Amino acid sequence: MPTKRTLQVEVHAFVDTAEALAGRKAKARGVAPDNTVWWLAEDGEVLHFADAWDFWERFTLPAGAPDFDYVQPLPDGEVLLVNARCRYLSEKQHERNAHVYSPEGLLLRELTLGDGIADVQTTSDGQLWVSYFDEGVFGNRGWGGEGPQRPIGEDGLVRFDALGQRQESGVRMALPGEQIIVDCYALNVASEQETWFYSYTDFPLVRMRPGQRSTVWNSPVRGAHAIVVSGTHVLFGGGYDAASELQLFTLYDRGHQRLGPLARVVLTDETGRAWQPSWLKGRGAWLHGAEGTRHFRVHMDELTARAGAT
Repeated sequence: MPTKRTLQVEVHAFVDTAEALAGRKAKARGVAPDNTVWWLAEDGEVLHFADAWDFWERFTLPAGAPDFDYVQPLPDGEVLLVNARCRYLSEKQHERNAHVYSPEGLLLRELTLGDGIADVQTTSDGQLWVSYFDEGVFGNRGWGGEGPQRPIGEDGLVRFDALGQRQESGVRMALPGEQIIVDCYALNVASEQETWFYSYTDFPLVRMRPGQRSTVWNSPVRGAHAIVVSGTHVLFGGGYDAASELQLFTLYDRGHQRLGPLARVVLTDETGRAWQPSWLKGRGAWLHGAEGTRHFRVHMDELTARAGAT
């Protein structure tokens, strides 16, 4: 299903990390529930920035800390760092691939969140939503089968509390019929009360709310790796054909619950050059992206307003 037209929107850089990183690579990036941004530098320094600040919050991990792929805040200033891989060792022992640190960088606790993690997003009240790719669903690195070796991520998406205890999520009932999450391509934890996902193989777009039946849209987009959502629209970021392509749809086309194509979105910087992000993330109605050391963000309202005006 082709989108209708091309919509060009100028978006300035939200922050440039060149000075803060000082030549170091960013090993992990994360968007908080309040849409502030976190980085983990390759030497173990954790950095946090908000748009109203003229400074960076920083702390350094203890010497010998393992590698991490995801960074997210927790209540009371705690910070969660997660490695995507986790080895099953025995019935009573497996790797602790998630560490929680104090604002001063002290290790507070270690958690096991399973292998094959595709994304981690927390909520302001301390919920951990963890999505998994296929190896986390079906098992690898010693995980697989029934009993204690059963993959933690077999549902494709799991909710934990801040202590790493698994919580009811409704994921198993979210998809119709016999569909399962084979690989969760995109996750968007919009709030404590609303979580969206988009998954392989059929690529449905799914909204979950506590105590309600899930809402499922059939999607014509294949292979997106970011979703940005509002009550009326969805923006897909990336796809099999173009890693940074952005496609905007209405959720209710002509009064029906179905995706209606609105526009292909091209974001440009202040010089008029199109952004070519290597990283995209949706958090509620915000799209975040990074190209090199520059980080940008844009709100869905701006995109839909521009779409309605053209």
